[in-house]
Amino acid sequence: MRSTCCGADERTQSVVERPAVSGAIRRVASLDLSTWWGSAALVERSAGAGAPEVVATVEDLVAESHASHVLGMLERILGESGWSKSSLDGFVATRGPGSFTGVRIGLGTIRGLAIASGRPTAAVPTLDAMAQAHGPAERDRIAILSAGRGQIFAARYDARSSPPRAIGEPWLGDPSDLGGLADGPGVLIPMRGQEELARTIATVHGHACGKTAHAVAAAAGWLALVQEAFDRPADLAPIYLRPPVVEDAPDGG
Repeated sequence: MRSTCCGADERTQSVVERPAVSGAIRRVASLDLSTWWGSAALVERSAGAGAPEVVATVEDLVAESHASHVLGMLERILGESGWSKSSLDGFVATRGPGSFTGVRIGLGTIRGLAIASGRPTAAVPTLDAMAQAHGPAERDRIAILSAGRGQIFAARYDARSSPPRAIGEPWLGDPSDLGGLADGPGVLIPMRGQEELARTIATVHGHACGKTAHAVAAAAGWLALVQEAFDRPADLAPIYLRPPVVEDAPDGG
């Protein structure tokens, strides 16, 4: 497998043709490697005023590091969509919280692709993308993600906005912390493979279980295009919420 999705000839051409502003970015490849379930997506914004559309998406459960799979996922969806590598205008990844190793692989991959192709990057908080992937709910949405050590990452969003409107800051804590929220019960949104965690919390604390957040990479790409979040270097810093420990990656890497 090649180490990049862009060949030498495409690199030369891409530097010349790089979109000058975020609004000119139409086609993006997006990654989410926050857990053992990794996803990749292609998202396109039409030339008109319509919302971006998800063109292709894939989800893979890995048994080891995402590093050996991520470029293969991108190659697969490019082949399925009929898009050429040089047609991509930018690259997107989720930036955490989540697996320390997985988040770093996702961000490192889009940095490498950006350098090779001359295209811009965007990074989207994982919990934001999960809330967007879920869609509207009857009550406030609460995206939750296993943090290992018996803890969770979580963030609360309003019920229906798209992009989701955050209510307060994301946090790291014990699942019991969700029992005393001043804003009352919400709809829990788990990542794929973590549905039992959501059911347990919902039963104990009176929350409802929402839909599993599938294809989070697609939601991240959609948000990056709608929010024109490209070329923001500070956004490429991972969101950990806890000092990172490389070997502690129970839910992805």
